[in-house]
Amino acid sequence: MKFNLLKLFLVGFITITYSQNNEDALVNVTSKNQSARITKNFNKEWKFQLSDSIAYNAIDFDDSEWRILDVPHDWSIEFDYNESNSGRNAWLPGGVGWYRKTIIIPKEQSNKEFKIEFDGVYKNATLWVNDHYVGNQHDGYTSFYYNITPFINFGGKNTFALKVDNSIQPNCRWYSGSGVYRSVRLTITNKLAIEQWGTFITTPKVLSNQAEVLIQTTLRNYANASNLILETTIYNADGEQVGIVRTNAFIDRKTSKTVNQTINIENPILWSTENPELYISKSKVIVNNKTVDNYETTFGIRTIDFDAKKGFFLNGENLKLKGVCLHNDGGILGTAVPIEIWKRRLDNLKEIGCNAIRAAHNPPSPEFLDLCDTMGFLVMNEFVDKWNADKTNEKKGKGLNNFFNPNGFGDPYFEFEWQKNYKSTVLRDRNHPSVIMWSVGNENYPPEAEEQVQGLRKYTSYVRSLDSTRPVVSGMERGRDIPVNDKIDAIINTCSEMDLIALNYGEQWCKEIGKRNLEMPYVSTESYRYFNSSPEKRFANIERSPWIDVLENDHNIGLFLWVGIDYLGESKKYPKLGSTSGLLDIAGFKKTESYLYQAFWSEKPMVSIAVYEGDANDFSTSGRWGWPPIYEAWNFKKGEKKDLVTYTNCESVNLYLNNKLIGNKKLSDFPNWIMKWQDTAFEEGTLKAVGIINGKEVCEFELKTTGEPYKINLKPYNKHINSGDIVQIEVSILDKKNVLVTHQPVDLYFKIEGDAEILGLSNGDMYDDTSASNIETRKTKQGACLVILKMGQVMDGAKLTVTSKDLKKGVLNLK
Repeated sequence: MKFNLLKLFLVGFITITYSQNNEDALVNVTSKNQSARITKNFNKEWKFQLSDSIAYNAIDFDDSEWRILDVPHDWSIEFDYNESNSGRNAWLPGGVGWYRKTIIIPKEQSNKEFKIEFDGVYKNATLWVNDHYVGNQHDGYTSFYYNITPFINFGGKNTFALKVDNSIQPNCRWYSGSGVYRSVRLTITNKLAIEQWGTFITTPKVLSNQAEVLIQTTLRNYANASNLILETTIYNADGEQVGIVRTNAFIDRKTSKTVNQTINIENPILWSTENPELYISKSKVIVNNKTVDNYETTFGIRTIDFDAKKGFFLNGENLKLKGVCLHNDGGILGTAVPIEIWKRRLDNLKEIGCNAIRAAHNPPSPEFLDLCDTMGFLVMNEFVDKWNADKTNEKKGKGLNNFFNPNGFGDPYFEFEWQKNYKSTVLRDRNHPSVIMWSVGNENYPPEAEEQVQGLRKYTSYVRSLDSTRPVVSGMERGRDIPVNDKIDAIINTCSEMDLIALNYGEQWCKEIGKRNLEMPYVSTESYRYFNSSPEKRFANIERSPWIDVLENDHNIGLFLWVGIDYLGESKKYPKLGSTSGLLDIAGFKKTESYLYQAFWSEKPMVSIAVYEGDANDFSTSGRWGWPPIYEAWNFKKGEKKDLVTYTNCESVNLYLNNKLIGNKKLSDFPNWIMKWQDTAFEEGTLKAVGIINGKEVCEFELKTTGEPYKINLKPYNKHINSGDIVQIEVSILDKKNVLVTHQPVDLYFKIEGDAEILGLSNGDMYDDTSASNIETRKTKQGACLVILKMGQVMDGAKLTVTSKDLKKGVLNLK
């Protein structure tokens, strides 16, 4: 994919000049090329204070002593972990914080319209401009914007004051972070312009030789009535024009108007998970031969179909959703996550074979969806977790403590702003080809509850009124165990309000539901990774992945595992900082458990070996969302008996110890794909598994007995390093034979020289409560640690040095 989607939204350029004095950092907003539309990154040089006062919104308030920072910013992650805080919020505090920014807007721009757009502020964000109250956004995950033109002081200073209130804790089931944790933009247009998120591009007819592209463009006019020409041009990934249409239109004064256009593209290249080809639509609004607005929209040409019998089809090809649920935190960086962090994480998920993501349980950032578009991930885009307060936690009688919230984690303002929030997300994200379904909520009520039916009826119908091209579902609460037929009847009845049979942790009923000859296929909106339930009992600890239910039922379109990556929060006991149920750890490293899903999902032949911590059939410490403890190491006492497991997609596996064949096992003898080898006596050397297909050895995996830690190896994830880049460096501990030492933690010390800074250090250990602000030391976990850097503007002389007592240091020149 040749488009740089991180830059596609910038359709104008702004020169900003700074003047420093004791009071303000002033920004003079001027246009270098006088583009009809100017979109300015508004992230730089905000002033921040973690306290609250009614005086902070005043234009003449003295903020000269406040901290100067760039957003995105998460203030919670900057604190030490403390058991007195809520485990829901990863033992980190909330609070009330204020952001202020002062700019100069020239008098010459008084004929323009100004909008400020926030991609995400957690939460209860209230904005003032020049002492004027502008608006309030309670939900912390939904993007929002304001037209601030009436409040602008043209030719003088303009002060933005934003209050963020995350003081009531806990208010979210997982770590939310606090502050302006996503990007901010300032957009300047003429009085007549395309509305915010004002294009909707669909492909109602797609053939191999031609695609019909429908472009619906909404114009907003703050001036007098006008005739206009709307010109839309479509370009392919090589920048070649593939279609153009010009439409004459009239728009009345002080109103909006939607113009429909159609372009036929010859021999289209379809967007898919394997070839995520994108097109770009450039819209021009022309009045009296002058362009008064430019607007760009990236989209893909693809078809999605959901068949009640055969499942999901992308471009006519049957495809299973190999999905994971993801929260929005970035581990050591909190919720202010550079997109480069997500790129590495998604690369690792892609390597496992993952092709689908559930944005759990709130809308992701625009950049995240851009990434999914370019990398070929399918997305279930979710608006919210809880609709409102339920009785679940009240029944527990826990009261307000570190884990349970008596309000049930429903936002008290949900009913007040849900329509606005749902609409904002649909309008913002509807052109992303990666988005294939909407979800109106998560685990609100079980299928037998009347409140679930009523909620689904209200919320799904509203979303369909905004976008009829995608199915609308909800991650429905599984509920308590009741007689099986009663449960299935309730599921079917409630799901009639959705467009798919969608349920969390309901795979055990999938086969029986399929026998009812319904008009909708099934999707597992949330699933365990390792264990399964029986139709009669939820926590039956059946050693059988829910993925096997997907394979055995054509009408099951796929699943979303809980979860793809370990995340902060939702912890009941200190010092555990969050969930460990991911395929990747919180540093983004692949976990040993991920190899089972690589066997399930990857087309490439593979095999892996792991060693059980104890008895392979003892699930007493696994937990409901867990996995029997396994790890990759071959350092034990001579003769010590160990249970092993191999995961593979090959027909059989040969297991060797020091080149001596221990045995051969066939995958067909293991219906759950979990190939166990019990009571293997340890012998120093190399344990090797070899995958066999059609009698030929096609892949292998080794565990080696390692020597003592000897040296530190540094491997940058980035292929190229440039000024301003976010750089991720994987640190590993090797012995003298360059074998990874996984069984012995090592204390590391980090030093950065030159124009660069360390943003964070992470070993992936969810029980390591070292402050995220500590950028000097960290222990390794399983021989690894991640360093996250930000480069400055001067590349010469930037160097990272990592040391440890008695080890050969690691040095990386950053260029």
